[in-house]
Amino acid sequence: MFPVSRWSWLLPAAALLLAFHFSPLGLTLDRAFFDAASRHPLKAPALPADSAIVLIDEQTMTAMGAQGVRWPFPRRIFAQLFLSLHQAGAKRIMVDITFLEESDAMEDRLLANVATAIPSVVLARTAEHTPVFWDTAFVAGHQLFFPTPRTGLVDFLPDSDGIIRDYPLWDSLAVAAQGAPKTGVGGSMRWHGGLEHIKLRGVPVLSAASYIAAGKPGLEQIATAAPDLDFDAVARAVAAMPSFVGPLAEAVKGRTVFVGANASGTFDLKPLPVGKVEPGVLLHWTAWANLGTGGFITAVPRGFILAAALLAAGTVVWAGRRQVALQGPILMTAGWAVVLPAGAYALLSAGWFVPPATPVAAALLTLLGVVAESFWREQARKREIQAMFGAYVDPAVVAALVRAPDSIRLGGERRTATVFFSDLVGFTELSEKLRDRPEQMVEVVNAYLEETSECLHRHGAYVDKYIGDAVMAVFGVPADLPDHALAACRAALEARIALETVNARYAAHGVRLEVRIGLNTGEMIVGNLGSARKRNYTVMGDAVNLASRLEGANKEFGTHILLGETTARAVAGRMATRPLTRLQVKGKQEAVEVHELLGTPEALDGAQREFLATYLPGYAHFVGRRFAAAAADFGRALAARPDDDVTRELLAQSTAFAAAPPAPDWQPILTLKSK
Repeated sequence: MFPVSRWSWLLPAAALLLAFHFSPLGLTLDRAFFDAASRHPLKAPALPADSAIVLIDEQTMTAMGAQGVRWPFPRRIFAQLFLSLHQAGAKRIMVDITFLEESDAMEDRLLANVATAIPSVVLARTAEHTPVFWDTAFVAGHQLFFPTPRTGLVDFLPDSDGIIRDYPLWDSLAVAAQGAPKTGVGGSMRWHGGLEHIKLRGVPVLSAASYIAAGKPGLEQIATAAPDLDFDAVARAVAAMPSFVGPLAEAVKGRTVFVGANASGTFDLKPLPVGKVEPGVLLHWTAWANLGTGGFITAVPRGFILAAALLAAGTVVWAGRRQVALQGPILMTAGWAVVLPAGAYALLSAGWFVPPATPVAAALLTLLGVVAESFWREQARKREIQAMFGAYVDPAVVAALVRAPDSIRLGGERRTATVFFSDLVGFTELSEKLRDRPEQMVEVVNAYLEETSECLHRHGAYVDKYIGDAVMAVFGVPADLPDHALAACRAALEARIALETVNARYAAHGVRLEVRIGLNTGEMIVGNLGSARKRNYTVMGDAVNLASRLEGANKEFGTHILLGETTARAVAGRMATRPLTRLQVKGKQEAVEVHELLGTPEALDGAQREFLATYLPGYAHFVGRRFAAAAADFGRALAARPDDDVTRELLAQSTAFAAAPPAPDWQPILTLKSK
């Protein structure tokens, strides 16, 4: 387990998680997930077999406009619509139109009597208003036709983002269409799709235009039979209406028909999860369909979500409890990031909504804490190793001090030299593998430092310091070294070969080391730096900093040894190198060209020579903005070395730039934002 003193990151992580859970961001992500899953369900909910939707659509508007009728339509138009649906044999006629506006008294009386005389008609009402022609007095006077209320609430409350996801069942139009007791709390709707989708799945979606036209003769018969619109006469006339036959009847006979508006100007388009906007009647049809085919979706309690978040966080901590390496926590977090949304997606089709955002965020925040903990521990181990080796002084410095005692005083001089930085790849994993055998970890690191230092000393280097598993050395100080850049390159190549000796020695213990090296040549300050108690003969300056950055930049390029531009020029013709890009490191305005050291020319095999023969012209073309030619050369180079990430990236850039050239001031520069 991590030491107790290092658990302090859990408290801010928990605070961040709670803030996320109750924040608009968490709610927005969960809603977005719900909407996406509703549009593409794992298992499409079953459709009711006995429904249809009749819409006042653009076709209806055009037909009415040809007759000089504008929206909102006169009441007689709706009387025609209800009559024709009744004659066509509709089982129920659920009307999602509120009729709250005032109109001509005779028109109101006509629609009131016709709608009342058709028992299957159920009209919409709001919490505050019923249709103006079905007022309390009218209903009281026609009790035989109102044995139960014949209106249903169509009020809804959208979520804070304006989208309607929940449906209140109490006294609603959907419940009235079911003919069930008008109770219940409802919930989130199980969507069958948008209007076009359910139409493709077999639900008749019909224009009201044909039904309005078909109902006109019946309304004229009523006007003849009851010129004064006496209710009893109207009711007898409606009862005597013949049934329709043909396509109009076949589309709605025996079905529960929902009537609504879908035309521009009717102002009944609503934002729903299954589409940008859909007709409001689809909301009530969907709720009615839910009642008959599986019910609504139930959201699990918030406490359950927080418990799932705690479980996810706990397993990530558990995965990293005994190791510094991050594979376990990363894999556990990735697993939760897949399992949680996938499980929530599957449960949604089963009628349960488990919002996944908070548990996934818990896993990610915990991973962030584990990463920080791992970094802290790795740095602590490196500091321990640095302390172990920091007391030793390079013999070359001792010899220089003996020759020139005055150089003990603090200060320095400007010298041109080549700086060497190396660092082990996977030091954290090495520490983890040998955590129970610290003496063996020291033995392995010592063996690596011994082999590397011997290579450096053989080529005239001054080993400045060991920083944990890292090595800093300088060629050209304190003793002059005429060709220090070439000596540094040879030492770097030998150090990589010597590392294989260490790997072979400890292979049985599962140890496999790799090293990254950065070399740079330039002017630097050389001398004794420090305090009166402790001094260090070392180098400093921009050239030194760049060498350190080049060592770390190997990760960016997938390389092992990187050279600065000055070093590459100094060894040109004697070492095989290739330019990669112009690199701009953090804090510097000017970019320098970075080269990879491949080896001595005579040591290259045929494949390496073939690779360089095509890569180098390609890079020259790339820098010269001849991108088509560069792409051709890089393509051949990649064929010779298919696993080279740099060539693959340059090929991609060349191809893209050949199609769309960059700005005139473009330069092949990579910026490193970290040290």
